[in-house]
Amino acid sequence: MQERKTKHVMQWHITHKCNLRCSHCYQDEYGSELSFSCLEKLFFQYLYFCKSNGFRGHINFTGGEPLVSEHLFPLMELCDSHSITFGLLTNGTMIDDKTADILSRFRGLSFVQVSIDGSENTHDSVRGDGNFRKALKGLELVKKHGIQTMAAFTCHKRNYTELKDVIRIVRKNKIDRFWADRLIPMGSSCEDVLSTDEYRSIIKLLTKEHGRKCLFSNTDVHLNRSLQFLEGGNCYYQCAAGKTLLTLLADGTLLPCRRLPIPVGNCLEEDMTELCERSDLIKELSQQRIPKECLPCPHAELCRGGAKCLTYAVTGDFRGRDVNCYYRY
Repeated sequence: MQERKTKHVMQWHITHKCNLRCSHCYQDEYGSELSFSCLEKLFFQYLYFCKSNGFRGHINFTGGEPLVSEHLFPLMELCDSHSITFGLLTNGTMIDDKTADILSRFRGLSFVQVSIDGSENTHDSVRGDGNFRKALKGLELVKKHGIQTMAAFTCHKRNYTELKDVIRIVRKNKIDRFWADRLIPMGSSCEDVLSTDEYRSIIKLLTKEHGRKCLFSNTDVHLNRSLQFLEGGNCYYQCAAGKTLLTLLADGTLLPCRRLPIPVGNCLEEDMTELCERSDLIKELSQQRIPKECLPCPHAELCRGGAKCLTYAVTGDFRGRDVNCYYRY
């Protein structure tokens, strides 16, 4: 039997254009978008990168708002013609029945993910009035057309207490999968980052909700997050940045991860494969070294230090242990 290849994910920001101006957005400009010929060139760079490294490639299209781009559907057609799977990360507000129908025709589309930022009032305070209902309506239409639906919740100090309410909303709307993760700040301000006790309450609740049976919904409350093992679920997450994950921005800049914004180079100036082969950053991240302070921990081999992006955002160095780890060894 042929050995199954390791999955590699590229999060591709095909445009920085967006129909919203969310208060927690990582972007500081909303104009960048390449021509289709440039995007096509980058697509084939990624195919060659996967082939050269023995990976089974997968692309998550995002933005900005990817549905703003006229190039999204042609790129999806490219994926289908080269048998590469893909997902769509969207704010959900531009999905109507016609768009959902078009999406359903792509063989390689694995899922559509929409962010839900809390209760209706909280979500709309971040994304604008009326956008909570538009996001849920978008998910409803996608599900109606037979596409797997996902809802994502980013926890921070102003919304983490609404996690249980969000899970209830997601279940009520029969969304297939739900996951939650921490806010990773960009820039100097870390005031919204969860404290260790606050994050502990989050992963406790996720563990409880994952195991709870619901009569009217089969929503999978997903547990594959950093430090989740500390509250059960036997789920050990390892940071994939630079190893089996890359991010490509709308101007061609290559990052190990969108939330670990250390540029590797620009794929319009140099081939992706060559950039990664030459990059000391990619080499170091691929080794997944265990932080020194984690070495005595019996879970170290499986956890390998937790979320590098948060450690980098708070301390300026991704090599340390997860700043929210509370395990005492």
